[in-house]
Amino acid sequence: MADSAPVLIWISGLDKLCYFFNAGWLRFTGRAMDQELGNGWAEGVHPDDFDRCLKTYVTAFDGRADFTMEYRLKRHDGEYRWVTDNGVPRYLADGSFAGYIGTCVDVHNLLEDQRAKTELLNKKALQSEQELNEELASINEELASSNEELLVSNEQLSIATEKLSVLNLGLEEIVDTRTHELSISEHRYRNLVNSAPVAIATLTGRELTITSANEMMLQVWGKSSSILGETALNVLSDIRNEQFFQMLDEVFATGKSAHGNEVQAILQHEDELQESYFDFIYTPLKAQDGTTESIILVATDVTERVHSRNKVEYARNRVRSMVTTAPIGMTILQGQDLVIEIANYQMLQVWHRKDDVIGSKLWDVFPEIEKTEFKGILEDIFIEGKPFKVSEALSPHLETESYIDISYDPLFDHHGKVESILVTVVDITELVKGKKLVEQSQYDLQASNEELRTANEALTLTNENLEKVSAALVQSMADVRANEDRFRFMLNAIPQQVWTADQNGALNYVNDVVCKDFGFNSDQISGRGWQEFIHPEDLDNCLDKWRIALNSGQEYVVEFRLKFADGTYYWHLARALPFIEKEGVKLWIGTNTNIQAQKHNEELKDEFLSIASHELKTPLTSIKAFNQLMARTNKTEGFNLFIKKSSDQIYRLEKLIMDLLDVTKINAGKMSYNMETFNFREMLVATIESIQHTALNHEIIFATGEEMVYYGDRFRLEQVVHNFLSNAVKYSPNGKKVLVDCKIFQENIIVSIQDFGIGIAQENLSKLFDRYFRVDNTATRFDGLGLGLFISSEILKRHQGNFWIESNENEGSTFYFGLPLDQSIATIISEKNHFQDKHIIIKYDDDLKLIHMDWKGFQNLKTVQNGCLLALEMLKKYGAKKILNDNTHVLGTWSEASEWVGTELFPQMEQCGLTHFAWIYSQSGFSQLSARKSVDVMIGNVTVQFFTEIEEAKKWLI
Repeated sequence: MADSAPVLIWISGLDKLCYFFNAGWLRFTGRAMDQELGNGWAEGVHPDDFDRCLKTYVTAFDGRADFTMEYRLKRHDGEYRWVTDNGVPRYLADGSFAGYIGTCVDVHNLLEDQRAKTELLNKKALQSEQELNEELASINEELASSNEELLVSNEQLSIATEKLSVLNLGLEEIVDTRTHELSISEHRYRNLVNSAPVAIATLTGRELTITSANEMMLQVWGKSSSILGETALNVLSDIRNEQFFQMLDEVFATGKSAHGNEVQAILQHEDELQESYFDFIYTPLKAQDGTTESIILVATDVTERVHSRNKVEYARNRVRSMVTTAPIGMTILQGQDLVIEIANYQMLQVWHRKDDVIGSKLWDVFPEIEKTEFKGILEDIFIEGKPFKVSEALSPHLETESYIDISYDPLFDHHGKVESILVTVVDITELVKGKKLVEQSQYDLQASNEELRTANEALTLTNENLEKVSAALVQSMADVRANEDRFRFMLNAIPQQVWTADQNGALNYVNDVVCKDFGFNSDQISGRGWQEFIHPEDLDNCLDKWRIALNSGQEYVVEFRLKFADGTYYWHLARALPFIEKEGVKLWIGTNTNIQAQKHNEELKDEFLSIASHELKTPLTSIKAFNQLMARTNKTEGFNLFIKKSSDQIYRLEKLIMDLLDVTKINAGKMSYNMETFNFREMLVATIESIQHTALNHEIIFATGEEMVYYGDRFRLEQVVHNFLSNAVKYSPNGKKVLVDCKIFQENIIVSIQDFGIGIAQENLSKLFDRYFRVDNTATRFDGLGLGLFISSEILKRHQGNFWIESNENEGSTFYFGLPLDQSIATIISEKNHFQDKHIIIKYDDDLKLIHMDWKGFQNLKTVQNGCLLALEMLKKYGAKKILNDNTHVLGTWSEASEWVGTELFPQMEQCGLTHFAWIYSQSGFSQLSARKSVDVMIGNVTVQFFTEIEEAKKWLI
């Protein structure tokens, strides 16, 4: 089953090395199992993608986390194809970690199928057009022959008038015969036109009356045959291109044919405007006096051809961008003249050339290699369209001994012909040297073992046959059992939904992932079918494509939304392949991959780009306006005012850019901190004074705070205070004052900033410190990118601090943050069943058979992790199944620990036997939000209940 699955499957062990690949993987790469084992599979990964993929895999492996990555994998024919690789950790029945299992999906085929389909349609259209022209020529020859015979008859009539009656009878017979033949020819012509694969119509008179139109033309226009007899101007008034009617008028006026190639037309079909492209010709039909009576229209829909060419151009631009930004040497050689179209910096370094060689022929730049076999190799690539690779070549351009891999890959135009060659150069010096060292070591080891092998050869020869037979039998039995267990585990362990259907399309198997997602068992889901879970808007499209796949026996690919057990719809990519035996489909094997995150990320990206473009454009527009006003004024007072306003806008623009740069540094882990000892109160006063200069409509009141010295990054903490104060001023447009307080409480510096503005709804409190989140109400929109509080939260985390908010909508908000004066955590173990430090008390209650966790004071990620891990050890030691988690004495919150608690702590506790978890709320509303978030993201089946009173929690546990 795994070997016929439409995905590439791999499994690795505790040593991070892969020990299994399914048949789909081996067919795709064209390599044997022993070539892929260990790190052998990495030879097929594109050099540009290898380091990134290795880092993603190792990071996820060390953290036991799921991962998804995209890279190019070499197929058996040498072509690199894009695949999506999803990996998840796997565990044995006893809960111990056993390695990873992953699936790869080839996402390269759709584009190739579309290209082939377009070329086939164009070829058929051209062939049909040629057949139509030949048939029309044959009809014209018959008509000419008939006319000649009529002329002969007329001459005979004028000469032999005395035999008028006899000749009249003969003439009538000839006319009847010719009339019948013309009728047959006309009938054949009309049948030919109606069945032609191109659009044909006839327009009569200057008013352009539609006298005929075949079915193809009616489909192009989006009309029915009822339009015959009406004028084209009335019927086709919705065409958005006047060029067609202008050319028709010119054909009538001049009597000359006209044509157009790939002309755009906007046509209306069923109340929907569609963009199409056509090749067409207007041919005049003339009367005996030479005037044009009507026009024949012949049109061919070339929309697919235009779109295909545009896609090729888009792909070409992507290749050029890839060459420019690639970290390895890359160049494109255009045409058989091998003109250097583009070469990146790394390639110029390999060549020892400057960028003035771009635009030159390769032979002009390197004339010394034109006479070598290298020229023939490049010419063969243009002829055969096959890539060529040179491995471990000694670089001729470098002074030291260096080795490179060189690849020559053909690039095709939209006709499938080679138009250029992509050349890539990768420095593999260290790899080659390492390989040589390994080979030498193996040679030495082989020589050392040769004598021992000779001595043992005679002894082992006698037992060899018996051992082989015995080992083969044992191994075969073990392999059968292992493969059966492995395949069953593999189907249930991969993150995708896996399913099978019989040859008629009836669902007959789903893996555990499907059952978990839908909340039904396998039999229930098989009986209901997919229709009950697919979104109604997606159902018709899915069923149509499924019917096509069943009838054609081809791959099934579709995107749709599936309804999960909680009623939420999630986007999935479904793919299925037929399993064929003896030229018949025996069953279908399919997967559904959850792509909801990808869809959501695309929406977030578009939303952020829209906000960022608006926020960056606004100050630039203001600066431009103030500069124009300064250019027009001659008054010093007005000039200074405009300079100040322009400077304010520049400061605003600088703040937006700095926020973006800080977020980039945070994401890259490169945010630098200059830790030093400084006067904390002095820093607060300076920041308040700075904000007060710009907040002219507010009074910032600082309560008297005691002098205190703190060790941290003064600039970054000043940035936190600045962001909190700026938000307080911004979101209290009608308020008149902002209150700032600072005090030391339980060895923590506590800073509070209170405003009297719009306040924050409870459902938005937990989102405030997310990237790009902004508090906008229905009446007012506030500027900014929504980055300030996110940056502030990251700075506070770096200082082991925490933050929280108390707010009521339309009443104002108070933002708090705390910084520990002593960041060390000293654990005190007073008894074997009792742990205590200044942040938590943990004890095991032997009477109630539960663990009691009592949290104290302010918490951060470090203190939460330390306390929870101590509780985990006690859980293992005493085998308790219940925990009483008391947050009554918690001050502030530890929101940054929410995801860690839900996704890492709860699964570990469940493995140790935890079944029930009573959570007593803190008085802080923000802390309550953090607690609920931990449960919302929780992984596992631990039963969690929230309480406000400890006695109620104890009753629930007992």
